[in-house]
Amino acid sequence: MSLLGEPAPDFGDPLGMLTACHQRMLAQCELLDRLPDWIARHGIDHEALVAAERVRRYFADAAPLHHCNEEQDLFPLLADDAGLARLIDTLRRDHAALDANWAQLAAALAELKTGRADPDGLRAVGMPFSASCRAHVAREDSALLPRAATLLDAAQLARIGAAMAARRA
Repeated sequence: MSLLGEPAPDFGDPLGMLTACHQRMLAQCELLDRLPDWIARHGIDHEALVAAERVRRYFADAAPLHHCNEEQDLFPLLADDAGLARLIDTLRRDHAALDANWAQLAAALAELKTGRADPDGLRAVGMPFSASCRAHVAREDSALLPRAATLLDAAQLARIGAAMAARRA
């Protein structure tokens, strides 16, 4: 074990990167879930604004790239597997629903900057969004990524990693 912990996966390990991204996604969900209670106790202070911006930045910038990684690079390579076809359809629908729900949540987070945000309103849109993210991540981590690790060869993984890197360049 390293004093500094395990190094983060890089583009040479695209499935590891997707898993690490899921962990960051779950961390943002945790932050989002705590935010309404914080605002109820402390108001819209500096910490609330920083937290809201972190959540906003992650789900507005990083999450769409993550979805592209999966939909454009990973899913097509797995679509011929009969055991994954239905799951992939479900995951695509999850992505569309998360994207649609994100617009409402983004508006609620933006309200914080005006000083008029309602913690109950933020909770009403934030908690279902977080729950959907958690369920989606659980499906991918328990069924999709382990199966992908057994189905994909080194060349396919390298192509996925290269596409992920190019998307972020």
